[in-house]
Amino acid sequence: MTQPSKRTIPPRQSLEDEKLWTERVILAQSPFWIIAVALVISTGVPRHWNDIEYLLFSTTVAAPSVVLPALLSSRRDLNHRPWSHRYWLKLNVWVAVVVCFGTYFGSHYFFDAVGLRYIFNVDWNFSWVVVGRSRQEVPVFMYPLTHAYFMTYFTSMMAVERKIVRRLQLGWIGRQALVPVLSYGLAFAEIFVMASPLLSGLSTYKNRKRMLGVYSLGYTSYFTIGLPRVRRIDSDQDWSLVRVLLEALGSCMAILVVF
Repeated sequence: MTQPSKRTIPPRQSLEDEKLWTERVILAQSPFWIIAVALVISTGVPRHWNDIEYLLFSTTVAAPSVVLPALLSSRRDLNHRPWSHRYWLKLNVWVAVVVCFGTYFGSHYFFDAVGLRYIFNVDWNFSWVVVGRSRQEVPVFMYPLTHAYFMTYFTSMMAVERKIVRRLQLGWIGRQALVPVLSYGLAFAEIFVMASPLLSGLSTYKNRKRMLGVYSLGYTSYFTIGLPRVRRIDSDQDWSLVRVLLEALGSCMAILVVF
């Protein structure tokens, strides 16, 4: 008696299914860091933290975007592909490269352009101080904290863009126009929150109106350039980690040119 043959999923469809699954996991864990950050800021506790406490907190809120997909993916049938080919890892690597670039180099643009100043009780800093004129430094804990933000940002934007494109049946031109709209909306929303009086004890700005305008436009470039590139990962074939790294570095160079 012959065994019924199992339905073979086309490689491209399998990759798309994994991307959608990863998207759901990332979005499901996003409220964790949002609530955690909101709670600690509202209580004013960070004003009394030291380097270790800041780093522990930022690492804790960033960890779920790596740990959860890693643990849950082991229970899924991913065609026995090695970890280096899992989409959740590629997405984290791509975001990590962009975050490191933006935090290390890009922060100085905002220090000089809008007078951004961090007021954290820390000694551990890591940034290229020779880039800007302000000689401001970026705390180490900002790297994992920003990674948590950007994992949610890029995942959310990919999901929203896909739904809008399908709902409105947008063509190539419409899709290209949608990217900067979504990018500016996200950038402005974050900057608006950062300008809240609740954060006045952690960061300051010389000119709030200039910050909302200049900072938002500069920040928008990360998403306008990044969104079309990050959505390409595993879109046509199974990318290697080397290709992901090269694509991420290319995105960083494009952002630098726009800056």
